Amino acid sequence: GSGTSPVAMAVPLTGLAPATTYYFCALAQSSHGTSMGVVLSFTTPAAPPGVTTDAASDLTDTTASLNGTVNPNGSATTGWFRYSTSDPGVCDDSFGTRAPSSGGSSLGAGNTPVGYSIPVTGLSPATTYYYCAIASSAIGTSFGQVLSFTTPAAPTVTTEAGTTGTST
Repeated sequence: GSGTSPVAMAVPLTGLAPATTYYFCALAQSSHGTSMGVVLSFTTPAAPPGVTTDAASDLTDTTASLNGTVNPNGSATTGWFRYSTSDPGVCDDSFGTRAPSSGGSSLGAGNTPVGYSIPVTGLSPATTYYYCAIASSAIGTSFGQVLSFTTPAAPTVTTEAGTTGTST
């Protein structure tokens, strides 16, 4: 507008990267010229880790490897899993069994996805398990989607009567 009173101006920004410093200044233009305000800065808050639950691997009748992928988003991050024979619906850090029981895989503090895997043992044969990946940093804890796998059945063995043989 025109006049001699200050007027507030705000422009929303989208698509900014987490944990990044941005510099800005206000510009105003009229028929009398262009003026520039002082340069200021702000830093966007860091994001919690991004986590994806990946397909389980190395399945046997009593073991499996649980797999996940995490983007630490610039903060030191640790990853672990939860698993159970009951479907929790959504991943949280309270259902079933934690793998490992404490701590987890150190996933660094980078800004690119990192895969991790934790083996679990003592599973029951021919049983469906539900699991999810979890990652935590100083910024927050994130949860992957719930996936499932079924352990194969244990092999069966039948002993049959021997047959008549020779002395050798």
